[in-house]
Amino acid sequence: MRTIDRTRPVPPARYDIDLEHYSEFDELWWDPEGPAGLLHAMNGPRVGFYLRELGDARGRLVLDAGCGGGLVAKGLAGAGAVVTGLDLSPACLRVARRAVPDGFRPAAGRMERLPFASGSFDAVVAADVLEHIPDLPAVVEEVARVLRPGGSFLFDTINRTAWAWFTALFGAERLLGFVPRGTHDWRLFIRPRELDHLLTRAGLEAVTTTGLAPRIGPAGIVRGLARRSLPLPEFATGRDRRASYLGHYRKRDPGAREPGGRAPRQDRGEPRPQGALDDSPRQDRGEPRPQGALDDSPRQDRGTR
Repeated sequence: MRTIDRTRPVPPARYDIDLEHYSEFDELWWDPEGPAGLLHAMNGPRVGFYLRELGDARGRLVLDAGCGGGLVAKGLAGAGAVVTGLDLSPACLRVARRAVPDGFRPAAGRMERLPFASGSFDAVVAADVLEHIPDLPAVVEEVARVLRPGGSFLFDTINRTAWAWFTALFGAERLLGFVPRGTHDWRLFIRPRELDHLLTRAGLEAVTTTGLAPRIGPAGIVRGLARRSLPLPEFATGRDRRASYLGHYRKRDPGAREPGGRAPRQDRGEPRPQGALDDSPRQDRGEPRPQGALDDSPRQDRGTR
């Protein structure tokens, strides 16, 4: 079996996903107990993360890349951001436009070739999107291109671990039907160090990352799957990144200076932020994160929620 490497484009013969059902949701996008119910369950904590990282969102130009029916866009626009929602599906864009009447502009297009000028946005958000994209390197380059220097890239995605396969793919999709079959392919899930490599190469620096997990422990998940019955759980951010994780990276600004004319702290070679995409157990002990590549240590995979 060939090694999966998400720092390279994945050829069509090596994955199998079907996202056409998103175009058929229509108003079911906004039914918390409908086919987008799992997205609703995750939406509160992840939008909360995005808004905390953005700070004062008022007047900021934000691209919601892969906006779907507008769940994330509504939270961003409600905080005062000026949101452009990009999606391939005209049907999804119509739903989003109805759901977010103010501070929202729909735009049709692909993330691999964003239809915007360079430096157009203060922030780009990719919520529940990256794990569906075969050509991840092209998307990262496009995100970096449309961000202004100092702009933020905010995302959530799914880690490529055995636990993610068991919970997100086998459990939530195939067994419980929380999401339609064919939505995910484990081969497109993204290890944190792969994404960090691409983002760093594109000129972005880590600000912080965190996990996103249900408020029930692994034992509760296993029992629910064994019974083939599990209510939609509440989600919360935390240290557990075995399945899903969120992140904030910032585009480097070569001209930026701290007060007094000094170079930005990271430019002076000081430690990277503790929240960087790092799966090593050292981070769990609260010690400073070492510079360099990420560590996919298996120790975290044996941890508990």
